[in-house]
Amino acid sequence: MRGALQSDRRLRRGGVRGLVAIVAAALALAGCGVGGGSSEPGARTTIRVATMEPVGILDPWDFVGQFHAMDLVYEPLIAYGEGGALEPALAESWDVSGDGLTVTFALREGVRFHDGTDFDAAAAKFNLEQWVGKEKFAFLGGSRAISSIETPASHTLVLRLSAPYPPLLQELTIVRPVRFLSPAAAPGGSYREPVGTGPWKVVSSTDTSGSFVRNDDYWGPEPEIERVEMRVIPDSQTRLSALRAGEVDLIGGGYLSPINAVEAASIADDPSLDLVTGDPDTTMSLTFNRRGPLGERAVREAVSLATDVEAINDVLYGGKEYVARSYFPPSVPHSGTPTTRRYDPHEAERVLDRAGWTMKGSTRAKDGRPLRLELLLVSDPVHGMTDSRTTGQALQDALSTIGIEVELTVVDGATYFDQQAAGRFDLVFSTTYGAPYDPANSALSFLSSTADTPTWSSPALDALVDRSVSAGDPATRDSSYQAVYDLLERDVAFVPITHPPRYYAVRSEVDGFRVPPHEYRLDLTHVTLG
Repeated sequence: MRGALQSDRRLRRGGVRGLVAIVAAALALAGCGVGGGSSEPGARTTIRVATMEPVGILDPWDFVGQFHAMDLVYEPLIAYGEGGALEPALAESWDVSGDGLTVTFALREGVRFHDGTDFDAAAAKFNLEQWVGKEKFAFLGGSRAISSIETPASHTLVLRLSAPYPPLLQELTIVRPVRFLSPAAAPGGSYREPVGTGPWKVVSSTDTSGSFVRNDDYWGPEPEIERVEMRVIPDSQTRLSALRAGEVDLIGGGYLSPINAVEAASIADDPSLDLVTGDPDTTMSLTFNRRGPLGERAVREAVSLATDVEAINDVLYGGKEYVARSYFPPSVPHSGTPTTRRYDPHEAERVLDRAGWTMKGSTRAKDGRPLRLELLLVSDPVHGMTDSRTTGQALQDALSTIGIEVELTVVDGATYFDQQAAGRFDLVFSTTYGAPYDPANSALSFLSSTADTPTWSSPALDALVDRSVSAGDPATRDSSYQAVYDLLERDVAFVPITHPPRYYAVRSEVDGFRVPPHEYRLDLTHVTLG
């Protein structure tokens, strides 16, 4: 789970006011995009979806295929519904034993893979064996918790657990590696071709496009449209122009083809387009590397006090309603009690004074060491961080007013994650995974010392995270997660910035599109085209 181009325009004092001017100019440019072209007359049978990256190799047990393309082709045992409701998919029902050590699934009968192979308990077991107990998938607690897989009947699947793991059912809703591939398409467990049970079958996949045709033998509601075409358009403004010109029908989503707040505002004013907005499901936070000055709580506290989160949200993210006041947004189960963020740059200066960081010219210093920090930023669009560079400029300006010098380092996505993993940064924006991974998977991936790249960890936090993910009843989970959040607040382990809204845009002739329950889905079964 889980090209440097740095703007030379820096915001000086009163940086958020300067930010308003930048965004206003960008909004004017967005409104001058290509005019709305009309689609061909009469009902069409193909929907064209813009995506920022290629479909890739749709191996459900690897990490290279695009999530949304996988979701069209492969299905889970359990579906993640609105508000986190667990709904039947390839499993019609399930039962968890009283001790939490046995989960029994009644599999749906009459389901076939695209190649005609029956989906049954043997096929399900074959798929589960590709990731259960494998080190590659240790980020999933279920991979470690499942001790055996049994098939007592043709459509009965039984999972035995070494210890109770309450998040297991929710983990089984994610896209990879828990979706199901035809055993005939992976002889001996070696992936050969993308053959699932889903409503769409793969026709082709190249570096520039992906094509999918309706599965006319689908067990569920048959889609109205016959074909899905994915067109790779990496640039955000080019995607928006293509939508206005009628060259594509749908853009949006955190991982599909992100829309920022500036673009969303221009879409809302375009009569040829419909903007569809969903509740936030992630949090973008400023996180700290405890090397150097940020090992001091006082420095972290000063950074937090000097960050005007409300102003940043008002300008960049469309309004103060998106201000993050907790580690997870309210839509995530067990997200805890929101906290009141405090903005007080004068108190930030006093905190640094008391800690011995005194002004030397325009930058503070202590024991001959200047208070300089590096903020690592990503140039590529990343879910929940589409405006991170502009946010970074605002932060750079704000911290300069209290004597902290911040260097902005902008790198491409691959370099960004490599440097983050290696700890080569002081400050970084990070985002939680979102549904259906949260809260358990973000907690295990970012707040546990056993994770590959924890954003914060300690023995006390490890104990609290372990207690949270293993808690059997909802009340205990609530209190355990709250203890996690309280500890993070006491440590000033992060500065929550925003719960970014989820934007999608379609042409006005697209009917029936709904914001999916999570950002890794692309449900087109209810869509029609005028």
